[in-house]
Amino acid sequence: MTTSTRFKQANQRRVIGTSFALLLPLLVGEAAQAAATSPATDNSKVTAVVVYPDRAQVTRSVSVPCGERVTVHFAGLPPAADIASLRAQVSVGRIEGLRNEEHPRSEAYSKTVEELDTKIQKIELELQGLREQQARHDATQLVVGKLDEVTAALVSRELADATAPQLAAWDKALDTTTAARLQHVAEQARLQAAQRELQKQLDGVRRQRLLWQSASARRELSSDVLLSCPPGQTTQLELSYLVGGTSWSPAYEARLSETGDAVTLRSYATLSQATGEDWRGARLTLSTAIPRQNATPPELSPLRVYADSREPPRKVLVSRDEEQTHLEAPGGASDRPEPPSPSNRPQQKNQGLSVQFVLPSPAEVPGDGTPQRLLYAESVLRGAQKYRTVPKLMPFVFRVSSLVNDSGYPLLAGPLSAFRKGVFFARYDLPRVAAGERFTLTFGLELGLRVKRNIVQEYATDKNFLSTTRRYRYVYKLELENTLQQPYEVELSEHIPVSELTDVQVALDPQTSPGYELQPQDGILTWKLPLSPQSKRTVALHYYVDVPASYAQ
Repeated sequence: MTTSTRFKQANQRRVIGTSFALLLPLLVGEAAQAAATSPATDNSKVTAVVVYPDRAQVTRSVSVPCGERVTVHFAGLPPAADIASLRAQVSVGRIEGLRNEEHPRSEAYSKTVEELDTKIQKIELELQGLREQQARHDATQLVVGKLDEVTAALVSRELADATAPQLAAWDKALDTTTAARLQHVAEQARLQAAQRELQKQLDGVRRQRLLWQSASARRELSSDVLLSCPPGQTTQLELSYLVGGTSWSPAYEARLSETGDAVTLRSYATLSQATGEDWRGARLTLSTAIPRQNATPPELSPLRVYADSREPPRKVLVSRDEEQTHLEAPGGASDRPEPPSPSNRPQQKNQGLSVQFVLPSPAEVPGDGTPQRLLYAESVLRGAQKYRTVPKLMPFVFRVSSLVNDSGYPLLAGPLSAFRKGVFFARYDLPRVAAGERFTLTFGLELGLRVKRNIVQEYATDKNFLSTTRRYRYVYKLELENTLQQPYEVELSEHIPVSELTDVQVALDPQTSPGYELQPQDGILTWKLPLSPQSKRTVALHYYVDVPASYAQ
């Protein structure tokens, strides 16, 4: 029977978290009996961690020989632990009490913090020495400036009084002050460069020190658990607590198959924690939930309706620009995807509004803030490969895959690296994709397919001499060419304006090439154009806009 199964047995499982004030009389009164049976334990190890985006729940575990009122001591808990979150549970028996204490330390919890502090002090001393040298040189420069003034005054006086000027003496005096100035400038530049370099090193060490902030306290926590279980048996005792200084974010790798009908999507977690406590061989669970200490429900603000008196505005015809984001990448293709083995499949746990992913293998996460990249899910998504182009925005044909997220779990927003034929060629952001939702991934350009957009006409005319309407005509010619030895089908998209005014009319001209699909709500036309090998096709787009002449143009 596994530990998790035994924990589900209601008659053998009890979780208690109490304050020190309530349990102190109980623990003191039973100290002698507990000491006789207590296996004063410091050999607990981290066995499970649930990592949230801003914190983590750590579980330590230890096997304890059973007995009546056995006291188990957990020492060296990290200072990043929330003492109010400490909880204990056993697989066999019951928890009698839990006492938590905070102990001062003569040094920081982490040795790395001590080393960084020593390095910071050393750099600060060196920086202070350079600043003192610069201050001395600044004082020397003041003396040199005064010497220059005296030399200039003496030279001026001798030029006025002496019949035979002492040119050699003047040259020597001026050379001395000039050499002093040049030496000061050179030394000043050296000191400033050295200070900049030391300041750069100091800033870098201080940033590392911030990563260890949660492990920098000169204190540690300990916990004493009082339990009872049938003598002669062994119980598994677990102590859990919340710690700060941890975070994780998703990243993805998408590899397109050679046939183009599937994409292998691998989900990675970039995880870092600077608690000073290493997680080695722990069962790691990633959660999308954010624990909140303040669960106060929100309050609605008053919703008011009011009106202002305004002059009737004159109508001005304006165009609404549509911003479209297009993914661009150089060419490339991918390895044939292999279905993930059962050991690589994520164990998903739905938690209402959040999801948990259990890593298939134990993790090794050091407590020094070093980022770790861990694979937590892999799935093969089937979908159709398509070739799309929007020549108005970019004169290229893109290879895309239209997919459905049938992995059974949502894809969180994060960076995605795309591969074809094992070659990396693009990185872009993947938005959040719900389970079962359709989405599109791009896999670069198909350089053998070429597209060109030509502007034929863009002009305005009156419908007739007495008309109160002005017509704007637009004509474009779109050219596609297949230079490869195999056929392709390309989806070509263009758009026309969408009028939001009843007296402004937009319409397609019959000369527009047939075979398009029009989305009236956004004015996007799409042609699906088959291209045979070494062939060309031309698509014409004609439309007009009728605008009342009263509109300001």
